[in-house]
Amino acid sequence: MSRLDQPLTLPSGLVLPHRIVKAAMTENLADADNQPTVRHERLYRRWAEGAAGGLLVTGNLMVDRRFLERSRNIVADRHLDVAALRRVREAAASSPLIAQLNHPGRQTNRFLASRPVAPSAGDAVPMLGLFARPRALEAAEIEAIVAAFGTAAALCQDAGLDGVQVHAAHGYLLAQFLSPHVNRRTDEWGGDVAGRARALLEAVRAARRATRDGFTVAVKLNSSDFRHGGFTEDDAEQVVRLLVAEGVDLIEISGGTYESAAFIGEAAGLQTGPNAKQAYFAAFARRARAAAGDVPLMLTGGIRTRSVMESLLTDGGVDLIGLGRPVAIDPDLPAELLAGAEGATLPRYTLPTFIGYAGESEWYETQIGRLGAGHDVKPDLNAAVAAASFVGGELVRGLAARRRRARLVAAAPVRA
Repeated sequence: MSRLDQPLTLPSGLVLPHRIVKAAMTENLADADNQPTVRHERLYRRWAEGAAGGLLVTGNLMVDRRFLERSRNIVADRHLDVAALRRVREAAASSPLIAQLNHPGRQTNRFLASRPVAPSAGDAVPMLGLFARPRALEAAEIEAIVAAFGTAAALCQDAGLDGVQVHAAHGYLLAQFLSPHVNRRTDEWGGDVAGRARALLEAVRAARRATRDGFTVAVKLNSSDFRHGGFTEDDAEQVVRLLVAEGVDLIEISGGTYESAAFIGEAAGLQTGPNAKQAYFAAFARRARAAAGDVPLMLTGGIRTRSVMESLLTDGGVDLIGLGRPVAIDPDLPAELLAGAEGATLPRYTLPTFIGYAGESEWYETQIGRLGAGHDVKPDLNAAVAAASFVGGELVRGLAARRRRARLVAAAPVRA
């Protein structure tokens, strides 16, 4: 038996039949009220068919509908249609399913919110004017956001999901708190690593308090922001130790932000060595192994071939392999790898700067949309067309739904 084939039991008791995980990717398939749809059901049914029973992690369920990462994110708040999310869970069949919970903070585009929020007031994310300058969160607002992670986790458990993943990577709000470049607070939510990690730890505690024993609580963590003055590997190692002390069930290692897109291989300072072109964050995963103790580690980012996966599982300190974009264009890839296929590198694009990043990202998001619509992927899709579709779609959908979202925020609580 290869290492890929070996089962793994998480501390929560969740049993994974093998070591390949469908990592989180933005889906952008919700309806105008940010509810799960039949497109999610089709998508997760298709991914489950190719996952050979492996773990599936959803993409970006928002905890606050005022601040979205995409216009059609699912929002897991008091208005969530729990029955609709339960149908997504049922579509995933025998594959374990956990929901990634997130708040984008300053990475909320201006079509969705004219004034995003962040740990501290500061500059806008520099991407062709798509983001506005953020204001600083008040302490009471931070406490409300932390509580929202607990609410979202409880709703996911009510829908029958097996767990949640608290997103503290890729420059979203909890990662912003961790970064001294963005978080310049001097109160209990800033300062040293322990202070900057407080929002993340409190979100984990809220999720744990709101759910029953046996429900998985995982975290996605940056190895580094890959920018001067940001979150470093030394910081990340300390946060891993803090998360272990909180009793998390799984830590996924990734890296980068919108400004330094290491998670798609576009950042200075990525690792060197025999696996450098694939496993972007493998060097930190080895370092994190000692800090993590018995808590399983999952590595995501650039991993493409079976031989590299086996190497990481054998001597790289990694317990699980996360695959995102590869399964967006080949949903059957996990089963193929387990059957002995080697895998393959993915296409890359040469469009300049942000247009290139957006085009590459939206190329994959469009393929996810095609799967959700019941279609096959379209390998000849033009990346520039995908990028233009993203900007146009977010402009129209984001601006059109602002008042709708505001009315729901102001409405009385509802029962799912």
